[in-house]
Amino acid sequence: MTKTNDARLHRAQCSLEGLSVGDAFGERFFLHPDVVETLVSARAIPASPWSYTDDTQMALSIVSILREYGEINQDKLAESFAKQYDSDRGYGAATSGLLAQIRNGKPWQQEVVTLFNGQGSYGNGAAMRVAPVGAFFAEDLDLVVTQAVKSAEITHTHPEAIAGAIAVAVAAALAWRLKDFLPTQQEFLNQVLLYVPDSEVSSKIRLARDLSANIPVHSAVAVLGNGTKVSAQDTVPFALWCAAQQLDNYEAALWLTVSGLGDRDTTCAIAGGIVAMSTGLEGIPTDWLKAREPLPNWEAETITLFRPTGPKELALIKESGDREFPPRLPEQPIFYPVLNEEYASQIARDWNAANADTGYIGYVTRFQVRADFLSRYSIKTVGASIHQEYWIPAQDLPEFNRNIVGLIEVVAEFRQ
Repeated sequence: MTKTNDARLHRAQCSLEGLSVGDAFGERFFLHPDVVETLVSARAIPASPWSYTDDTQMALSIVSILREYGEINQDKLAESFAKQYDSDRGYGAATSGLLAQIRNGKPWQQEVVTLFNGQGSYGNGAAMRVAPVGAFFAEDLDLVVTQAVKSAEITHTHPEAIAGAIAVAVAAALAWRLKDFLPTQQEFLNQVLLYVPDSEVSSKIRLARDLSANIPVHSAVAVLGNGTKVSAQDTVPFALWCAAQQLDNYEAALWLTVSGLGDRDTTCAIAGGIVAMSTGLEGIPTDWLKAREPLPNWEAETITLFRPTGPKELALIKESGDREFPPRLPEQPIFYPVLNEEYASQIARDWNAANADTGYIGYVTRFQVRADFLSRYSIKTVGASIHQEYWIPAQDLPEFNRNIVGLIEVVAEFRQ
């Protein structure tokens, strides 16, 4: 994996930690309002463990897809949402039904457009899980928008839900981009609004921008909502108002957010996923991280392989976005990835770099392939113990490419 993708994943994981702790923290405050007010006033930390909800469960799928594909692959994300569905996490009825249909083999594109008599869901589910998308693509805000839309469309096609997802993703990206400058509430929300399409969500973010930070929380809730209606337009503006006031203080942001009551696991998840991008992981209290139940590791089990190659093949790999090896030629019935860098370097140095057809240049590429896919092939030893390789029939190469996790990277270069 490239250093660029390592940095992106680090940010996405940080946002996921902030989101999931916020989610689990907020979930512990579904108590009588008078009790919540007392606990918030005393800053009384809830007893552990803190269980997370569907907000985190779906965000975990997003991060796993970003790790594997470097972008939102909608079909794979829909598959992950359905596969990882957990009825104990508190999903909404519409999402539960949709994911059941996907698990039964129905195309998500066909099913999602039927929700709510064809108008699509404007619930807050797309917004609650999207902060890691903004974190991952934070260098490019236009890309943040397009990827946030892709992440939303699988379950939420209504323009308000999509606007809410865009707003949260852009806010997470901006929190990282502006972390050294600490913008005011007005400055921060003005920057967010540049990317949010005209909608009730954007109108209420404007109201949030103009609200005083000193007004009582219940007064802000009266204007912005607090997620009680479980809609994007009733949830996102309040969560952004809270985050914008406390970008440099994760703990204060969460206490402020939970004091607004309403859909408090979701508002806290949104605020937490944003503010963590400004504070970094170190800004999340250690005891809060320990209190939240451990996050599962959904990273695919992979095997690291290598392949020696020349400039022509490398150019075709680059054309694929560093994701695929090109089809074999008719006289090349087998594709030969090898199991260690030393063997690949021998070939790249002693054959590719010694051949006029390659311009006397050889490269070694490294990549990860799902172990369950490779299990159908045996390892061939073709010389000394280091000379180990897989023999992949040319007709299997497209499926091999689909099972590459992450990017194909160049790790060595040889020239005569």
